[in-house]
Amino acid sequence: MPLPSLPISNYGTHANAVLTFVVSGLATVDDPETGNPVPLPETLTYTAALRIQRPDWKGQPGVDMTNYNCSGRLLEPPTLDPRLTSGSRAEATINGHSGTFELRPDIGINRVGLPAIRQAIQGKFTIVGGSP
Repeated sequence: MPLPSLPISNYGTHANAVLTFVVSGLATVDDPETGNPVPLPETLTYTAALRIQRPDWKGQPGVDMTNYNCSGRLLEPPTLDPRLTSGSRAEATINGHSGTFELRPDIGINRVGLPAIRQAIQGKFTIVGGSP
């Protein structure tokens, strides 16, 4: 999942992450077995500038060394879709490593009414295939 060229050109070296979430869309299709309406999935892609914090424990038996805490800001689009909540998961590429990003709640200041500030995000990044 390479970084799109337009966001890279807009933000230079700050863009180091692409997060792709799949959410329930507004469009529906009828389930052929039940006839019930089923929402079609919608893909939401974000470019972000994230700092990754390495685990501070040593390589002890049983410790998962593939999880990293991340924090930073969204670049494009500048805010998260309201359908994304704490625990939402995305396929992610951060600093060239593929994995899964899980949103964690942002307990910082309330940014309602401050549209010029790009939304802060934080989460857990799990590298697929082990630590780099």
